[in-house]
Amino acid sequence: MIKQLLNKIRKVIGTYSLIRELASINGSNVDKSILDRVMYNTENLPPLGKEYWWFLFFGQDGENPVQFMLLIFRKYGKKMLFNNKKMKFEKIGKNKFQAVTSGWVYDGEELRDLGDTNAIVKIQEKKIVSEISGQRMIFSGSFPNYELTVGDLINLKITKGNYLESKNACGVFLPPFGMGWVDIFSDVDGIAFGVKFKGVAHLQKVVGATIFGPFHWGRVIFQNGSSASIFCLKTGKDSKIYFHKSLTFHDLENKKIIKFDNPKLKITRRKNNWIVEGKDNDKNLRIVLEIYATKRYSMKGGGSQVYIEYAVIPKEFNLKTKDQVIALYDLGKGVGTFEDAYW
Repeated sequence: MIKQLLNKIRKVIGTYSLIRELASINGSNVDKSILDRVMYNTENLPPLGKEYWWFLFFGQDGENPVQFMLLIFRKYGKKMLFNNKKMKFEKIGKNKFQAVTSGWVYDGEELRDLGDTNAIVKIQEKKIVSEISGQRMIFSGSFPNYELTVGDLINLKITKGNYLESKNACGVFLPPFGMGWVDIFSDVDGIAFGVKFKGVAHLQKVVGATIFGPFHWGRVIFQNGSSASIFCLKTGKDSKIYFHKSLTFHDLENKKIIKFDNPKLKITRRKNNWIVEGKDNDKNLRIVLEIYATKRYSMKGGGSQVYIEYAVIPKEFNLKTKDQVIALYDLGKGVGTFEDAYW
């Protein structure tokens, strides 16, 4: 009994060590071996622990481009309510466990729910095997080349694209709390839901120990390959007090990454638009994001959270720095996701 307890404690300490390592990198200088280590492992979760794989895909064509998301989620504890459906979490063996798989697709005309499944997930060498709503789901490969299949619905090849940063490792570590994650930004080509699909992929794996909490996150990709991203924590559903703030623009045309220094943020919802305004000492940004699809998730168990994903297109973009002005017509059309999460 004591030996088992000590072994469990040692493994949890290993999870905290991983979070600390990712937090120490905090940028794009991350080795391929670390990306594989994080992507193809399941960690030993402490109380309040959570772990998930989150794959987001943006199309490039149409007034409202195709967009879809796939999620694998597990947490510390035995069960939870996910979209009011009872889900169980059991570790069946090394890198084999019960989790939630979920997803949605906007097919160019309407949002379609891919369902929520209490699935078995098996992680093999550079491969994740699971299922969603009876469709076998397989993700495999190694940076920068991956493949994703979901039954006869999805068959995609994910490859290195032309981005200022194609990978990231980040983290926040404030013991006993902490979150660490890796991001991979890629091109994608293949078949999705019976039609040819070509666009951009955002692959993310997250592990940590923290309460559910309110936040905003957003990322928009423009026609010329540039992108804008935002993240902030907030103190409540309608709070305008933001902290741990990040606001970044990747200017691909000029090969420049513009990061705001502790930006002052103003985020508002007006009818069918999210408006993000940010400024620091010498930079100002305003972006208006029009919503064209909405997917809401609710989670209860070890805390509760409502998590809403909005598929968006930028209707206005204006960035001013001390030496340049960038507007939407400089970037071309765009597509993205904006998230609102709260207790």
